[in-house]
Amino acid sequence: MKITNHGNLDHSCCNLVKLNNVHIMLDCAANVASLTPFLPFSALQTPRLENLPSHPDMPGVLKKTPGGMLLVDSSLHLVPPDQVDVSLIDAILITNNSQMSALPFIMTDPDFHGRVYATEPCVLMGRLALIALCKYIEQCPTRRSEVDMNSIPSHVHSIFKQKSHMRQVYNKDVIDSCFAKITPVRYNEQVDLFGLVDCVPLPAGHSIGSANWVIKAGDYKISYVSSSSKLTNHTLPMEVISLANPDVLLLSNLSLNPMYFPDNTLSEVCNVVTSTVKSGGNVLIPCHSTGVILDLIEWLIQNLNKNSLSDVPIIIVSPVADAALAHPDIYGEWLNDAKQAKLYIPELPFQHSQLIKSKRIHHFSNVADGMREVYKTPCIVFAGHPSLRCGDAVLLLEKWRDDTHNAVILIESEFSFATTLAPFLPMSMRSYFCPIDPSINYSQASKLIKDIRPKTVVTSPTYFRAPVTHPNRCDLVLVSDAPVVELGVGETVNLQQPKTSINVELSLEQLDQLNMQPLKTSDGYQLVSNVSGMLKARDNKPTLGAPNPSSLRSAMYGEVELQELIAVLTSKGLTPNKVETLGAGDHFLITLSDHSSTITLSPNVTSISAHTGKMRHTLQGIVSSLLVSL
Repeated sequence: MKITNHGNLDHSCCNLVKLNNVHIMLDCAANVASLTPFLPFSALQTPRLENLPSHPDMPGVLKKTPGGMLLVDSSLHLVPPDQVDVSLIDAILITNNSQMSALPFIMTDPDFHGRVYATEPCVLMGRLALIALCKYIEQCPTRRSEVDMNSIPSHVHSIFKQKSHMRQVYNKDVIDSCFAKITPVRYNEQVDLFGLVDCVPLPAGHSIGSANWVIKAGDYKISYVSSSSKLTNHTLPMEVISLANPDVLLLSNLSLNPMYFPDNTLSEVCNVVTSTVKSGGNVLIPCHSTGVILDLIEWLIQNLNKNSLSDVPIIIVSPVADAALAHPDIYGEWLNDAKQAKLYIPELPFQHSQLIKSKRIHHFSNVADGMREVYKTPCIVFAGHPSLRCGDAVLLLEKWRDDTHNAVILIESEFSFATTLAPFLPMSMRSYFCPIDPSINYSQASKLIKDIRPKTVVTSPTYFRAPVTHPNRCDLVLVSDAPVVELGVGETVNLQQPKTSINVELSLEQLDQLNMQPLKTSDGYQLVSNVSGMLKARDNKPTLGAPNPSSLRSAMYGEVELQELIAVLTSKGLTPNKVETLGAGDHFLITLSDHSSTITLSPNVTSISAHTGKMRHTLQGIVSSLLVSL
C-alpha cells in the first residue's frame, strides 16, 4: 500500500493511495492562499489600490503597499496539486466542500478517466463556493493583464516557489461541466471500486454533507479522517465507531488555529459586533457564503436581541446568496436531531429563513443589487471573498476603512490575518482576527487516536511541533500511542499490506450441500463446514460454484514482457495504436487500433478491457500464450 501527498495535509489535501492496484485520490484541494499575493479588485474601481506605487524591478506588474508588501497586478491564480499523473486515478473521494477546489483542473485533463464521489450537499456547496469566486472575478470592470507567473521572483511570496504550476481560476461553464459528472453518495453507502476496494462515507460533523471515508480491501482497513468536528452544530455528529481498529489512520485538516476555541471566538465576534453597532459603526465580515455563516447568524441574532439591537440590518452579499441560504433547509436528513425535529412541526430548521421573510436579514448578489434601499448605519454585512482579493468585501472595506467606528472581523481560518489585510493598511477601521474553525484540535485528535486504536497513523509532521509563538503548549502537539508515519508535502510512504482473507459468494447448490459442524476456537464455538467447487472471478468478485471437471483450466504463471506482447499482437493483426508508460515506469497501457480495447501491464496484474466478449477472449488467449501452464 502506497500513499503520496500531492497537497498539504494541514489545509489543502490531495493524497493518492494505491491499494490492491486501485489508485484512489483522497480530496482534491487547491491552495487558496495563492490568492493573497495578488492586487485586490472589485466590481467598482478602487483608485487607492490601483494607484499604489510600482516596484522598480517590474513596473506595472508589482505594486508595493505602504507596509512594504509586494502585490502582483494580474488575474488571480490558484495552485492545484503538484506532480499528479491523472491517468492513474481510478476514483476521487471528497470529504468536504472546501477540499474540491482543484477538481476542475483534474477533471478537464484529457487523461483523467476516473470517477468522483461526494455527498450531495458537499457537491452543491462546493459548486456554489467556486461559482462565487469566478463571479467575483467576472465582475471586475477592467480585464487584468496576463502576467507570466514564471517571471515573478520567489521573494515576492513563498507561493511563487510553485509558480510553474499556478493556474488561472476557471469559469462557471467549466465548474458546471465538472460538477455534473460527480457521483453523489449517502452516508454509509458502499462504493465498489472494481470489486477490489470498498469505500464508505461517514458523518464527519464539520458541515452539511462533510464525510470521513472508510476504505477496505478485504480485511485491510484505512480510515481517512479530514475536516472533522466534535462540536455540537447543525450537522449530524461525527461517526467514530465505524472508524475503529483500522490498519492505517490517515489524519489531516486539523484546526489551523488551535489556540482559538470556536465557542470563544463566536462569543468574541458577537461582543465586537455589539460594541461596534452600539457606537454607530458598521461591521464587515468577509466570509464564504456556506459553512460557519449559518451558525454565526443564529448566534448574532440572539445576541442582538438580548442587547435591544433588533433593528440593526444584517446584509449578506454574494453572487450565490439565494442558493446558499435556501438549500440548507432542504437537506433535513443531513442535519442533527434537533434540526430534523423542526421539519415535523413543520418548521424550517434554520432561523435565517424566517428572518429573511420578516426582512430582518437581507441578501443581494452584489452591492449594486438593491443594497442601497436597505442600507443604513449601523449595519452588519457578510460579503466575499474572504481572501479580500476580489468581491464586494474589497469595495466595502475601501469605503469604510477611514472611520474608527467601523470594524472588520476575519473569521475564515485558511487566510492569514496579516497577509489578508496588508493591502489595506494603514487604516482607521478596527480589525479583528476571530477564526471560527470547527475542525478537531490536537487534544481531540489525540483522544480520537486513542479511541479508534489504529495500527499506524499517517499524518503531517507539523502536528508534532508546537507553534513557534507557543513553544511550551503541550496541548498544541498531537500525541499518538500508535506508531506514526510522517507524510510531508510531496512525499511518498510505502506501508506493508499483509495478506488478507476475501469473501467468496457460494452458489445455491453449494449452500444446499453445507454440513455445518461446531468447532471450538479461542473465541468459543463456531460453525464450520468443508466445501469444494469451482472458483470463478468476474469483475474481481470471486464465486464458488459446483465442481465441473470439463471446465477446469490450467493455472498460469510467469511474466508478460511488453515487447513480446506487442510482437504477438502485431502478428495477430492487432497492432497497438499507442503504448503509454504510467506511474514509476513499471506500468504500461496498450491501446489497440480499434481505440476501445486496452491491455494494462503492471508487475503483479495484467488487465484487459474490450468492447466485446469476443475481443476480450481473443486478448485473453494472447496473454495466456505468453505464460506457463501448470
